[in-house]
Amino acid sequence: MSEQHDATDSQPATPEGEAPGQPPKGNKEARYRVERNEARIERDALAQRVERMQTNELERIAAESISNPADLLALTDKTLADFLTDDGELDAELVTVAAAELLATRPGLRRGSPAFDPSQGRGGQPPAKPVEPTFADLFKSGSVQPY
Repeated sequence: MSEQHDATDSQPATPEGEAPGQPPKGNKEARYRVERNEARIERDALAQRVERMQTNELERIAAESISNPADLLALTDKTLADFLTDDGELDAELVTVAAAELLATRPGLRRGSPAFDPSQGRGGQPPAKPVEPTFADLFKSGSVQPY
């Protein structure tokens, strides 16, 4: 009989309903809470990464017509969500239309537009080179200068 008693003494007592070798129920729930919180943190980080990628794509599309593509979001009342489809994909056509609307009200934002008003001054033409006198100019009439 002592042999049977020794065998039961070597195994720790477990609460009712739990199998031996399993962690206590409280530790299992704590582990699930920790895993849940880690998954939430990872989900939030991935959502931020996708948002950055969508913003970069929006600015890439806007850069085709706007010199500083970040102006599309900064100077309009629109957010990134306004340019997304129902599936969460970026709609390139909406970006192009919004960029055209912005350029209609602010043409100076156009890509490659001059930083000056070409209707003023020389109209964007380079200044004329000054003509240097040559030796032949000395012999032309009216060019004799008294000393």
